[in-house]
Amino acid sequence: MKGAFSQKNIIVTGAASGIGKELVRLLYGQKAHILAVDFSEEGLDELEMEFPGIQILKVDLSQKEGNEKILDWVRTHWVRVDVSIANAGKAEYGKAEQQNWREMDQLFQLNVFSPIQLGMELRQQLKENFGRHVIVASAISYWTVPGYSIYAASKSALLQWARTIWKESGGDWLTLVFPIATDTKFFDAAGKSIPKAFPLQKPQKAAEKILKGIIQRKKRIFPSSLFPWMMNLDRFLFLIQPIYQALERKKLEKWVLNNPKNE
Repeated sequence: MKGAFSQKNIIVTGAASGIGKELVRLLYGQKAHILAVDFSEEGLDELEMEFPGIQILKVDLSQKEGNEKILDWVRTHWVRVDVSIANAGKAEYGKAEQQNWREMDQLFQLNVFSPIQLGMELRQQLKENFGRHVIVASAISYWTVPGYSIYAASKSALLQWARTIWKESGGDWLTLVFPIATDTKFFDAAGKSIPKAFPLQKPQKAAEKILKGIIQRKKRIFPSSLFPWMMNLDRFLFLIQPIYQALERKKLEKWVLNNPKNE
């Protein structure tokens, strides 16, 4: 992987924390030209201090006009984008009837519409000067986890859209990533003291696997080798997923008892 991204123009959304920040760290070490996008001004300031010379852009991608700021910036500063990594996202946790359905449009805008639009618009704007679009989806696209109804719906939507693109035109420019739960503060924003799903992966390891998969031009990247192994095993034993879901349902029920929803 050493030197593969040297002097490449790369966009990373959700860059100020978690997997996004680890991607920035690795790419910075390879002397890539990075546009780090996030909604957190404080987080972007910390990135700029830690990685001098990167470009930062404050954008709220849960708003429909969010991608326009990225496209305008690219139009002004770069003639080529080698890789765009749409990592920004948000989770919701709780029983389905208690989740925030009234603001579901913002979650879908951030998790689904924004990453799709960014890739399509960059392709149209840059044509042959655009390389690969990478969307960080989730293992939850394949594997049901109690407590994440809205989040799972958004990530599953990404997978079905990508499958269609791959069937229509080959979609060699498109990659989806399916990380398992990562040991970051990402899911903390989904609810107070939410239980961590099992297993957990370090964001550094996930970022390394993502970049390796991009180099290999993979359409699907599974940062944890354990997850596809579990899916394959479940096809034969038919017990792995039900047992896992029963354990996660117990976690959800306990969490609901300890965190009653305010009406």
